[in-house]
Amino acid sequence: MSAIIQSVLPKQISLWKRGVISLSAALLSTAAVAVEGMWQPWQMPALEKQVKQAGFELPIESISDLNKHPMTAVVSLGFCSASFVSPQGLIVTNHHCAYGAIQYNSTDKNNLIEKGFYAPTLKDELPGGPGLYVYVTEDIKDVSKPLLKAAEGLHGLARYDALEGVQKQLIKQCESDDATRCRVATFHGGLKYYLIKQRQIKDVRLVYAPADSIGKFGGDIDNWMWPRHTGDFSFLRAYVSPEGKSVEYSPDNVPYQPKTHLSVNPRGLQEGDFAMIIGYPGRTSRHRLAEEIENAVSWHYPMVIKHYNKAVQIIEGQTKNRPDAAVKYASYIASINNYTKNSQGMLDGFRDTAPITAKKQKEQEFRQWAQQHNKQQALASLDNLNQLLKESRQHRDRDFFLGMFQRGSMLSAANRLYRLADEKQKPDAEREPAYQERNWDRIRNSLVQIDRRYDPQVDQALAQYALEQYAALPKDEHVPAIDEWFGLKGDQRDPQRIAKTLKKMYAKTALGDKQQRLALMEATPEQLNDSRDPFIQLAKAMYPWRMKKEKHDKALSADIQEARTNYMAALLEYAKEKGEPVYADANSTLRVTFGTMQGYSPKDAVWYEPFTTLRGIIEKYTGKPPFDAPKKEIELILKRDFGPYYDEKLGSVPVNFLSDLDITGGNSGSPTLDAKARLVGLAFDGNYESINTDWIFNPKLARTIHVDIRYMLWIMDKVDNAERLLKEMQVN
Repeated sequence: MSAIIQSVLPKQISLWKRGVISLSAALLSTAAVAVEGMWQPWQMPALEKQVKQAGFELPIESISDLNKHPMTAVVSLGFCSASFVSPQGLIVTNHHCAYGAIQYNSTDKNNLIEKGFYAPTLKDELPGGPGLYVYVTEDIKDVSKPLLKAAEGLHGLARYDALEGVQKQLIKQCESDDATRCRVATFHGGLKYYLIKQRQIKDVRLVYAPADSIGKFGGDIDNWMWPRHTGDFSFLRAYVSPEGKSVEYSPDNVPYQPKTHLSVNPRGLQEGDFAMIIGYPGRTSRHRLAEEIENAVSWHYPMVIKHYNKAVQIIEGQTKNRPDAAVKYASYIASINNYTKNSQGMLDGFRDTAPITAKKQKEQEFRQWAQQHNKQQALASLDNLNQLLKESRQHRDRDFFLGMFQRGSMLSAANRLYRLADEKQKPDAEREPAYQERNWDRIRNSLVQIDRRYDPQVDQALAQYALEQYAALPKDEHVPAIDEWFGLKGDQRDPQRIAKTLKKMYAKTALGDKQQRLALMEATPEQLNDSRDPFIQLAKAMYPWRMKKEKHDKALSADIQEARTNYMAALLEYAKEKGEPVYADANSTLRVTFGTMQGYSPKDAVWYEPFTTLRGIIEKYTGKPPFDAPKKEIELILKRDFGPYYDEKLGSVPVNFLSDLDITGGNSGSPTLDAKARLVGLAFDGNYESINTDWIFNPKLARTIHVDIRYMLWIMDKVDNAERLLKEMQVN
């Protein structure tokens, strides 16, 4: 352990050198607030009293032990959460989480996005596409000791390499077969590390998705808003070989049989009922500094809104009257629109500066506490962290626009192939993690996916825009290799020169052909150096600069983490003394959050009820996107054909509902569970007023939006006649 870390850890939690008690014990607060917190499974026993008081009826081990139900039923898709709902590997998740699989199987002549899809038999279920995997978490192991020991006394790139080296060793030991996928996750800014072991299922198929006018009802207008009436659900299925092995798609594969699956409570929840979510939240930043929030508000979110909105305009303009190209970019546009609206919500949420002012006040109170307790190293680390964060923003505009440029399909493929050829010259253990042999399938899948998500006209237009923005930056922000390639001079945009060069590149490249791309995975550096493909040539020209930048960024990130680790050690001790909830920021690892189903007041004299119903669909319906709906659905509502899904208190079928559960991106598709851990809905969004809870949690405003199980079942039963799935879930 480094001398710095040792000096800032209080004696009572210095586990690694003194062997007294675990630091983990210090990471729980006895005064934890139930609704706030994305808790790791191992923390749940210490929260048993709060969970039981909230209404949970099962033993606490059911949400702390990975080998017990319902933990074994909840899975990750790598970007969303999901859960098994039958013994035959049937998986339920959000419609927007299955969007890529729906798009993959869509064409302009058979647009499954628009009309939806239902497989009447197993044989009719469609491949979800390369790269769509299911991950079942099997083990979570604390590996902090070897990592902290490896980093002891090291800084910058040496520290980064040491930590990466140990992580590679741990992952190699963990991955006993091709179906096991492991990673090391960082918690509390580097104070704790956990090795996550997951079972990777490689054959995932599309089973059922309602029409887009149901799954995305309200579109971007209603996104993040309440009241909401969106049927954001779809079904997938996991398949394995007849021998039970995880293999890529084959018509001979059979449905996977999970250890357990969720049962459905078709009666759903009532206001005030206990609710719980188990899932894989992506990222929060609640332990970050006020200065980091201010940077996001003053620079990051405005940049995203301005330039991502422009990207959407470019795509829509380039795909107008070209339905095949429009289908290819449907998922991308949906993702961009979601992110830009989230960014606007962040700006609106921080328009009132009180939360940032309160954050600054808390930091000042921490400084006073640290001075009183002689936490000098922590104070020094805090000052150092602020300085390092400023350094990290030195080239932020350049990096933003070059990031947009390098995300283009042709250049990203060329960069990946060139790097792969270079990394293959090293022993596998010395390669960059993303290019180790364990990840070659992922590289191959990314190259295959380009066919379904690439149009040269759109790609070129997006590249043109990004390069024009880059060219307008001051000369000292330029990269010589890029300027030379595109003939850029001075700080002018030179749009004609850029357009002329790009036009030639897209006309001459062979990377638009899948077989050509895949063949180049076997190319040597010499062969790529001799390639006449313009994008390979550009990748070659940019490579020295990219590698130099990567080393600089690694060293800087290691120094930032070291400073943050030292700061967090003292901050957690301070929070514990104050009785504040202490949980790690979200990092795409398995978490549990619990609370109740309830509405909220967004402003003075306004109260939002916790349920929406089918009545709201009729009220919003216009017959045109985004407030369109299938004709059959409208007819059923008008006839009041509600079946057993009718709620007497509401006088209709509930569509969406609210809870005070604490979630973020990545929780999409997470099962919403009742007091007996039965499925009662799916989390799919947060409310607009609390988007900034990624930074600062506000229990009065923070709400999760769920699709109600009764609406899901009503659509499946009455609208789409998905009787096979209802029987499989033992609903009918």
